[in-house]
Amino acid sequence: MDFHRFKLDQSGLARVLGTLEARIMEGVWTLGSPTIRELCEILEAPPHYKTVLTVANRMVEKGLLARAPTPDRAFSYRATESRNELVRRLSSSVATELVGDFGHHALAQFVDAAERLDPAYLDELERLVRERKGV
Repeated sequence: MDFHRFKLDQSGLARVLGTLEARIMEGVWTLGSPTIRELCEILEAPPHYKTVLTVANRMVEKGLLARAPTPDRAFSYRATESRNELVRRLSSSVATELVGDFGHHALAQFVDAAERLDPAYLDELERLVRERKGV
């Protein structure tokens, strides 16, 4: 799946996937292979069953979820990749586009953000750079 938007007014996966898609992904990761009914039971302020069904089926088309029939004529849904794999892929896509478009300005902002959010991130950045350079 290609990601084409990044919403600054959202947080977490909702920045890229959209609010309901992010909630569905979190629910699927939590439950493993839920049916739509099971997803609706755990979603906060649950949307209508058919809304969740429609969005989940679109997520199958996008490759985020896989669908399998169950014995009771329903379908179960599972994530096609782990949360960590998806976050890594999203982060890579966003970082690549930012650095590609804004070069050293984006890199400087990554360093500033790391320092502002958690100074330990600077140590992690330094470790990653050394690792890549073979130092």
